[in-house]
Amino acid sequence: MMRLFRHIYGFLASRALTPVVMGMFLFLYIGLAFFTEEALITLIGLVGSNVFLIILFALIPLNMGVRLLKEVKGHFERRRALLGEMERVPQGLFDETVAVGGAPSFAEAERRLAASGYKIHVSGRTLSAWRGISMFPSRALFLAATVCLFSGILLSLAGRSSYRGAIMEGELLPSQSGQATDVVERITLEPAAGPILSKVLTIETRPLPPDRGGATYGLYPPARYRGAFVYPRYMGIGLYYRFTAPDLPRDYASRSLLGIYPPGKEDRRDIPDSPYRLVFSMAQPADGSDPYMTGRVTIAFKLLKGKDLLMSGSAPIGGEFSRDGYRLAFPDVRRVVVTDFILDHGVVPIWAAAVLFVIAACVWLPVRLLSPRREMVFISSKDGVLHACSRAEGRCRKHAGVFHDVLDVLEAAIV
Repeated sequence: MMRLFRHIYGFLASRALTPVVMGMFLFLYIGLAFFTEEALITLIGLVGSNVFLIILFALIPLNMGVRLLKEVKGHFERRRALLGEMERVPQGLFDETVAVGGAPSFAEAERRLAASGYKIHVSGRTLSAWRGISMFPSRALFLAATVCLFSGILLSLAGRSSYRGAIMEGELLPSQSGQATDVVERITLEPAAGPILSKVLTIETRPLPPDRGGATYGLYPPARYRGAFVYPRYMGIGLYYRFTAPDLPRDYASRSLLGIYPPGKEDRRDIPDSPYRLVFSMAQPADGSDPYMTGRVTIAFKLLKGKDLLMSGSAPIGGEFSRDGYRLAFPDVRRVVVTDFILDHGVVPIWAAAVLFVIAACVWLPVRLLSPRREMVFISSKDGVLHACSRAEGRCRKHAGVFHDVLDVLEAAIV
């Protein structure tokens, strides 16, 4: 049983496992590319619906997690070796291990190591020396970031769901369950002073009944509503209009969601049970201002009967246009934001991975350039064999020279 466990552990801790699994998905992507132009989307859908591919992908974060545990275990075992708490160093713990027969004196070796700038620790039959700062924190952060990244991707592939809804001022916030309890109080679009976004979109809501505080949603970072991330996609208006024609038995009134922002973009609506069609757009103000930001909206329209253009014109909100028995009024307009609500438990681990990657890089680079870790341990065992171990995270050639110089001194001092 222990032998089987060691084989499984060795498989999961292998450095080759992640590249092999990623290579398999790469070949699958290349194969799909021969049959569809949307190879990546097809691959994502295929992985999300196939249990075998999900398990295969799960090997990546599992491999990185085991490697992280192995890295932590190795770090503390090396600390024990440097403190002289080991009789024999496990294989693979250091980069280089040499065994020499005999029991040397450490006096001259200590002097050489001190002259080379190494800190020295002598405990019983063990001499250890080190200098520099360990890059273990950056390696551990990097592996933890990789675990978070691929775990987040796995969660997104296996459990992501989304729905799209229109957020309109004065209306309930859309909910996938249909049990919305928050009303949209105001939507504003304002200039931004930041270096990236030129405008700031803000959606303010309040609960019904008012038993708690309201919430505010914007473009970035995405807020959450009922566990779903809120991603505004594009803006429009909710236009309430009344249409009268001489050959219609009664007036027609409707509240329509129109995707007519920015100004000049058109959207059309058919009048039911009639040959009439209205084409709406938002007129650009003469002063160049943004009507969505100011709220001063003028609606331009075209009235078609079949394919024939009967008339065109414009009117401000609260006004109307009338000609030859036709009348079009615009009593009210409200801002609208078409929004995706995405239930994705993988987003937070992916964000955490990005932060950890940045911290790991900021820790690794200065340490690697300025003062990388170099260690060596000399253990004189009870059976009369000197075990010499060396490890370097940088400036390996210089460290190897010091190590072999000290080893020569110890061999010469064997009694």
